[in-house]
Amino acid sequence: MNTIKPLTPFSIPPPGPLVLPGILVDEESSPVYSSKSFYPAKPGEILGDRYQTLVKFGWGVSSTVWLARDLQGHIDEPEQVVALKIANDNTSSASHEREVEEHISAVEPSPRASHSCLVYPPMREPLSIYQRRFGNKRMPLPITKTYIRALLTGLEYLHKECRVVHTDLKLDNIMVTFEDPAVLGDFMDAQLEKPMAFKVDPAGRPVYKSHNDFGPLRSLRSIPQLVDFGLATRLEEADDWGVWAIQPDHYRAPELWDMVEGKELFQHIHDEQGRYDAKLHLAEMIALLGPPSPEIIQRYQCMREYSWPEPVRREDGRVCETAEEYFCGPFFENNGRFLYEDLISNRRLDDTVSFLEGEEREAFLDLAKGMLVWHPDCKKWQVNWPGILSFNLSRQVPDFEVCFERPT
Repeated sequence: MNTIKPLTPFSIPPPGPLVLPGILVDEESSPVYSSKSFYPAKPGEILGDRYQTLVKFGWGVSSTVWLARDLQGHIDEPEQVVALKIANDNTSSASHEREVEEHISAVEPSPRASHSCLVYPPMREPLSIYQRRFGNKRMPLPITKTYIRALLTGLEYLHKECRVVHTDLKLDNIMVTFEDPAVLGDFMDAQLEKPMAFKVDPAGRPVYKSHNDFGPLRSLRSIPQLVDFGLATRLEEADDWGVWAIQPDHYRAPELWDMVEGKELFQHIHDEQGRYDAKLHLAEMIALLGPPSPEIIQRYQCMREYSWPEPVRREDGRVCETAEEYFCGPFFENNGRFLYEDLISNRRLDDTVSFLEGEEREAFLDLAKGMLVWHPDCKKWQVNWPGILSFNLSRQVPDFEVCFERPT
């Protein structure tokens, strides 16, 4: 039995240089930033009588992430550093994220403060940064294959066993572990000598500039892990396919292109003002995948008038009750003809793969064409790209990860 050994909080060095007021720091650059919603965390603070914040090393539109010491140590265990995700006071995503992760780990809610905190093992960096450490900003093909297999295995487990759909797949939400524990230790030692720069915003909240460069890779032993289940959806019934649109603009599947090509598959999905345009996206999908089948058109027609449980406000301020309104439909006639045929380009799926050559290219395209289909029942469930080890995809995997973005 382990015996609790309370640890003495570190003495934090003086703060780093002051950032000029007019310079935006980290979360301040978000268009929806609100100072009063973010917790004013600072180095050395003790949260929940247990975690001492040390270094901010991540942020998002609804949280900041800090490396922190766990002051509730055990006599026979080394001291632990954790990643502390401090949520805004105006978001329910933290509690939802926790509920989803508890559901996954169970296949336990606690009192919520005004700012919920989620505690995780620290990770090195997101895959979007990790892959830039290699030549041409692409991971070597053997590593890419290994990661794809690991992620497909994880997604199959989430879908089939946990009945959970992530809905926010992108390289920023795939983290890699530290290849060597010494990387984190050396990083923490360096922070004592180089405190974070900071500013005080007009509302009086301190904003620290995150430190998240853990230095060159020391080996290739990092393991990918899916993170951030704040937008995940649980499918309660076997036939519950959901009604909400999902996925960020570029990442409406597949993430394979980001990992293999270093760029998104769908390139032209925004209008001249930079806003997502569903008809442009559909036109590109038709160019790459061919037209949707009659059954898909029938589904589309049936769902056009389905009203969401609660109205959703678009970026332009319009309140919408259906996906048809939200995405500025309609898009197809009753006979299945796409209403914007002039937007369909001559670009084909074969044109999107430039990094691979020869048999590797053909094998990857065969894999992609078997998965990139309009109807899930038409997928080729046997993945046979050498290095993926002939991975079998479950027929029970919902087709959720290739749908539209969930409005917020």
